[in-house]
Amino acid sequence: MMFLKRNTKVSAAILIVASFTLSCATEAPPRPEVDVEPVRQTYEDGSLWPGDSQKNLMFADNKANAVGDIVTVHVLESTTALNKANTTDERSTSGTFEFNSAAGDSATVPTAFTAGGGLKNKGTGVTGRSDSFSTTVSCLVTEVLPNGNLVVEGQRRMKINDEEQFIIVRGMIRKDDITYNNTITSSQMANADIIYTGSGGIDGGTGPGWLGEVLQSIWPF
Repeated sequence: MMFLKRNTKVSAAILIVASFTLSCATEAPPRPEVDVEPVRQTYEDGSLWPGDSQKNLMFADNKANAVGDIVTVHVLESTTALNKANTTDERSTSGTFEFNSAAGDSATVPTAFTAGGGLKNKGTGVTGRSDSFSTTVSCLVTEVLPNGNLVVEGQRRMKINDEEQFIIVRGMIRKDDITYNNTITSSQMANADIIYTGSGGIDGGTGPGWLGEVLQSIWPF
């Protein structure tokens, strides 16, 4: 009976640890959903420009301008920050106190005291950071705003040797900023969200284990 209880406790502990580990795993983000009504094309015999699609219009270009169109985003992000601080604080005081000797020989009894003190504090701090990231992601137009701006979102998933990487790009762009070959840079996106994450052995090995995280959260020193 005691052996059965011990096995039950061990099984419960293993189940709790497994559940905690699975809950900490990185889940794949959902892909953007676009509700696009298909365009029905009608053809007429004898017409040189059949249909009313964008490619059949004489004065139209191939830039993205409607929901469901694709635009290529060149992510070129580079940030550099440097902060320096110098602090110097210095104080000094001095004073002399004299009094008359009422008794005894003035040569042996001191009649003056000199006191002095000082405080000096100097501090120097330097902090800096530099980041660089570049990639290319094809995004879908998910919404056309009343002012003509486009809301785009896209992602890339790569899996190599059980290492899965996700690159997510979303933001707002202007039609005028789209180049002739239907591309745009990330610096021209408003409210841009650029996420680069992943899951796998390397990603899990870069951080502490679940027990280490628990100990760090409750460690008082």
